[in-house]
Amino acid sequence: MPERRMVAPAADGSVLAQFNNILAAAAPELAGHVRAVQFDADIGRLDVTPDAPAYGTQLRWRAPELIEAADERVQGANVRAVHIQGPGPPRRPPTRPCIR
Repeated sequence: MPERRMVAPAADGSVLAQFNNILAAAAPELAGHVRAVQFDADIGRLDVTPDAPAYGTQLRWRAPELIEAADERVQGANVRAVHIQGPGPPRRPPTRPCIR
């Protein structure tokens, strides 16, 4: 394709769009508990966020399978690393000012 000045479709959007299918193939027990945040196609890094630290630990063990599933399902993805971000802080309801 380069000789015709054609460029392969960007894999970054496809990896994010197909993340649920990728995760279901690699680690079905984590489906619904991990979400993809960003994919940097230049370095092949997929950033994900688990719902809880326990899911992050399981994901660390299953990262090679996740990488393999992403590369099989998204043409040209070339995922090389999974970066697992910590779960976000718990959300608290907004406080109301005390009126006296």
